[in-house]
Amino acid sequence: MSGAADSVDVVIVGGGIAGCALAVKLAEAGFSVVLLERSTRFRDHVRGEALLPWGVAEARELGLEQALLAAGGGYAGALVACGDGVSYHEAAQSAVDLSKAVPGVPGALNVGHPDACEALLRSAEAAGAQILRGVVDIEIPAGEEGVIRFAVARRKRRVRCRIVVGADGRRSAVRRQTGLRLMSSTPRTYGAGLLLGGLPWPTGENAGGTEGDLHYLAFPRESGVVRTYLFWDAARGNLVSGSSSAQDYLHLLSSQFLPDGCDLGGAAPKGPCAAFPMNDSRCDHINPPGAVLVGDAAGWSDPLIGQGLSIALRDARMVAETLIWNRNWHPDIFRGYCAERAERMRRLHISARLATELRCGFTAEARNRRRKWNEEVQRDVRLSGPLLGNLAGPETVAAEAYDPSVIRRILALGEY
Repeated sequence: MSGAADSVDVVIVGGGIAGCALAVKLAEAGFSVVLLERSTRFRDHVRGEALLPWGVAEARELGLEQALLAAGGGYAGALVACGDGVSYHEAAQSAVDLSKAVPGVPGALNVGHPDACEALLRSAEAAGAQILRGVVDIEIPAGEEGVIRFAVARRKRRVRCRIVVGADGRRSAVRRQTGLRLMSSTPRTYGAGLLLGGLPWPTGENAGGTEGDLHYLAFPRESGVVRTYLFWDAARGNLVSGSSSAQDYLHLLSSQFLPDGCDLGGAAPKGPCAAFPMNDSRCDHINPPGAVLVGDAAGWSDPLIGQGLSIALRDARMVAETLIWNRNWHPDIFRGYCAERAERMRRLHISARLATELRCGFTAEARNRRRKWNEEVQRDVRLSGPLLGNLAGPETVAAEAYDPSVIRRILALGEY
């Protein structure tokens, strides 16, 4: 690409999961695609390492499942829900069968986020997309629809395109420069993550549990490492900052129920330890003139419920299919995508709030609520609807499961 004005069909800003998946699909369909990525090497940002069953179905629709498996991904067919005095060993006897969530999908796919991004970037390049890394100073000039400027290798470039896709994450330059407003909720919890080696974790078992004043999640990989997460009340602030963050994290994790033989004394950190306030966000509008947003750039759900990768792949598939099926790209072409995403995210935001109350409530009332919910859900499946939607896809659950009356009924279970 020269420094002069070039013309392509699509410019994708951001080489994460959503951007790369979209680039693969569009390039395979014969569109000219340029993908702009800021980083020269993908780093471990702690989040986004479990693809739940409905996300696996999206990966298959996009033809990307094998690329994720080749990147070190592997399936976990069980979810062990321990805590509140129930040991991991006891809980494993009645583990949730994740293979039943989506027909034909063997479970959740656990994969390292940097590895997944690199694999999908290579897939996009192999499909014919032009990849530019180390891109900075991205600018979408006001009044010049279909034009994007940027710098790479100390050279300024200008490209004209039919559509700009903002896949550039939470701090999206595309969102900001097109004047879209992001609205974020107030964090209820803090979440921290650490990749660990040296733990003989059962490979096919994801886990989660609430014990004391902490909630934890674990996603083991085929390579023998385990991505672990801890969550606590946001009022406590960041508990794992500074030079001792990994040691502090391991001390906190030691209070949780782990599989037999998983001695944290032999655990070795295999990446950074980082903590973040957990919240969700939304944009009222994600399709400004000449552009469309996908993935976190368009708003995210609370990472507590692990929907980020699935959302990114659904976004990529829907935008790709919209552009492929409608070669005449009229201004309201993304109306269907925008409506579907708005309802999808509305349901996931409700689910995240409910999950926070159920999993990250650390009072006696919250423990009582969890106990009663586990009993009541056997009699009324509607009470599990929002959380089942996290596995099978939010659209697969009856709309009434997200009704405020149902949520109030669940939350009232903790009352004595």
